[in-house]
Amino acid sequence: MTRESPSRRGFLAGIATAGAGAVAGCSTSPLGGDGEGRRGEAASVPPDLVDAVEWPAAPFPATVPESFGADHESRARDLLAAVPADPSLPNAAVAAAIADDRERAAERTATEPSDPWPTEALSARRRARGEAATVRGAYRAATGVDDGSELAARRRAVREDRAALAADLEYRAPSTTAAALAYEPVESLLAACERHLRPTVRYPDDPVAAPFRAGDAVGDVERARAAATDAAGLRDAFRGSRDEPEPRWASLVAAADALDGSVRRTRAEVRRRTGDEAAPVDADLSGTVAQELAVASHRRAETAVGDVERASDAGHHAEAVAEAGTALAAIEARRWAVEGIEEGRYREPPSESSLRSAAERAREAVAEAVDGGDGLASRIALPAVTSLERTADAIDRGYADAGRTQARLRYVALYADAVPAATAFVRERLE
Repeated sequence: MTRESPSRRGFLAGIATAGAGAVAGCSTSPLGGDGEGRRGEAASVPPDLVDAVEWPAAPFPATVPESFGADHESRARDLLAAVPADPSLPNAAVAAAIADDRERAAERTATEPSDPWPTEALSARRRARGEAATVRGAYRAATGVDDGSELAARRRAVREDRAALAADLEYRAPSTTAAALAYEPVESLLAACERHLRPTVRYPDDPVAAPFRAGDAVGDVERARAAATDAAGLRDAFRGSRDEPEPRWASLVAAADALDGSVRRTRAEVRRRTGDEAAPVDADLSGTVAQELAVASHRRAETAVGDVERASDAGHHAEAVAEAGTALAAIEARRWAVEGIEEGRYREPPSESSLRSAAERAREAVAEAVDGGDGLASRIALPAVTSLERTADAIDRGYADAGRTQARLRYVALYADAVPAATAFVRERLE
């Protein structure tokens, strides 16, 4: 594979050791000088361009009991069992809609999650459980049952349980790195629980007149309960897999604060060199792979920085650490993308040859980024892995545009190339 230039290695080393995101010197793109992108006769995307994506080792540093998913499935089945497959209701249209919703929910419940990480498989089970509760809530409302008071009581109970868990986290772990990896999904679930508890859909005063609104309200509380249950379960699964570890709250907070500052400084310095615009100024990029790459790299860097700010503002210290790693890698990928464009790359029409070259480069870069099974590297590399998977899905569905596909693959390679240095930088702040 094509390696990064000495100047690029120096920049990455600077991020990992300086701690302030300082940038020095220029670097060249690792993608070679093939230069692809200007609009011409449209190239078709080969259906076998992206093979099945191999996911890295899961970052959660403990075994997730299979019983967690089984409990969600059992709950979903029980909820659906209370709804007839062919409900008899005065309103035939409502009856038909509930029957259709029940069928879809049953199919989702019966579908084994294909997510490669256990924590993501749990997410699929929670979604199925939420849909089942929504169907049951709508059916009960349509039959004249008013669950408003009971739902309010359940919401209060879930809110109390969530608050107790959030207050008792302590981030106990054998190391600060382990704390970041173990408690990020816990924080994410607590945040999801809080979102579902907000009564954005109010249970109707007249459930019969608005059964689907009633169902949505019931489903939200069920999702909140499922998220709180998994948050406590993952916390206990991690802590139960070892002797009572020390609290890592103080060191995790310090690392999250330091990384937040590093992300801000790194973005400011890269913006100074690349500009604030999505595409490089004074460049004729219309209709090119370069334009797609410029816009995508800008959007992803800004989104990643926003995720760090959101996690920090919420006091989700483990999540802030993980998001800082992805933000540093995204900012670096943005810098490399702009520099490559300014050097004249990515401007010729995509071809089957250039598409295959980009796909191979992306696969190699991701494989190298996660080689060794390091959980922190796996977590920071996640955007590259999921982008590859979405690209493969778009190709399978026949929705892939050649230029956009090539730009996405080039971005995956750039991002994955930045993962090792970002991982090293984050680890140093944690240790």
